[in-house]
Amino acid sequence: MSRLEAKKLFEFRKGRYLPCGLNMVERAWWRFVPGVVINVRWPVGEVVIDESMKQWDWTIGPSKYIVESADPNDHYRPWLEKHVGRQGWDWNWGMADRDATDNRLTIKIRRKHQECAIIAKMMWS
Repeated sequence: MSRLEAKKLFEFRKGRYLPCGLNMVERAWWRFVPGVVINVRWPVGEVVIDESMKQWDWTIGPSKYIVESADPNDHYRPWLEKHVGRQGWDWNWGMADRDATDNRLTIKIRRKHQECAIIAKMMWS
């Protein structure tokens, strides 16, 4: 397989490319799983952190905190996991090369949850 053929294999239709820095499994998910791709603003601001958010370390003890965060998982993941499903299976986010200059984020949601994609686009754009 030539380099040009490999590049075209992981190219979205209509000129949209895959997010940067993915391994082969994630590239295959982004390329071959049917779904809706939305582009939303990069999140920034305060987030209420509690013990339900497993990515935070709770060695201090369970309680609630308000922190400044620009992590998409802190802002968008609770809503997406509640209404869509698991990250990496039903939805995933990534940053394509064109997103960095526009301060945007690309989210792909499986086709069976496309009504949630419309709602998310309206909420976060």
